[in-house]
Amino acid sequence: MSLLLSPLREATPERHRKAVHALRDGALTVTLTRQTDAEIRALVRNGDGIEYGVSLTEHGAFCSCKDALYRGATCKHALAVCISHLQHNAQPADAIHLMWTNGTVLCGERYPHRFWQHWNANALNWHDMCKPCVRQWTHPARANEVHDEPF
Repeated sequence: MSLLLSPLREATPERHRKAVHALRDGALTVTLTRQTDAEIRALVRNGDGIEYGVSLTEHGAFCSCKDALYRGATCKHALAVCISHLQHNAQPADAIHLMWTNGTVLCGERYPHRFWQHWNANALNWHDMCKPCVRQWTHPARANEVHDEPF
């Protein structure tokens, strides 16, 4: 989370405003290219079709645009990645988590308020499902890990 919040804190209000407006108006589009616990990488395309590479790490936000390279500023492209990532990964506080029968929640939430223990493919259609749980279910990090079946 600090990968996203640090650039947002460091940016000027004007750059933040530009990023928000550009995302809302479609002048900037963000394509996530890589995500780990230590780094988020994305391509940000502007309205002219020019793409900028953005990398967010614990050491800072880096972008291939002139604003970031020459001025060392947190640019609107890096902010757009932060904002887009936060928006797409936001979930309701009362999201339904997926839980194995042994009590393990797929996303790692320790005390879920709502959970579904014997789920099926219909879980993918529910709007209030925990997105990290669904992602873990549909794209498990370790394919060899043995869990009991949810059905």
